[in-house]
Amino acid sequence: MFDTNKLIGIPFKLYRKDFFGCDCLGIVQMYYHFIKEKTLPEFKDGKPFRFRNKKQDIERMTAFFDRIAVPIEFNSLTEGDVVVLKNTDSSGALGICINNRQLLHMDLVVGSCLTPLRYLKELFFAGFRPNV
Repeated sequence: MFDTNKLIGIPFKLYRKDFFGCDCLGIVQMYYHFIKEKTLPEFKDGKPFRFRNKKQDIERMTAFFDRIAVPIEFNSLTEGDVVVLKNTDSSGALGICINNRQLLHMDLVVGSCLTPLRYLKELFFAGFRPNV
């Protein structure tokens, strides 16, 4: 069985999703592929994420997950739920709950890492439970 710890420490690389580098959407897709052994639909709206207009990127990610997942409130988050974060400077706008206490996400400096959910409550924008 694949261990979640293998997904920690992957360097941040925009538009990638492998062990040599990935972005925030990539780490969510890798989690589902390796841990859940399921595939999330590809995010395809024809436009790359630029991370210059975070508000627009957050709206695009939220609209994408709205189509493939059930909305979840912060206090109901559990393993496998996708979290959209707002107003992030050093971390990606997406993360994945690995349990009801920790979020696996991308940090521009340290790469993929775990952060206690309680530290991210103020950054919580939306939560989703994918239908896969």
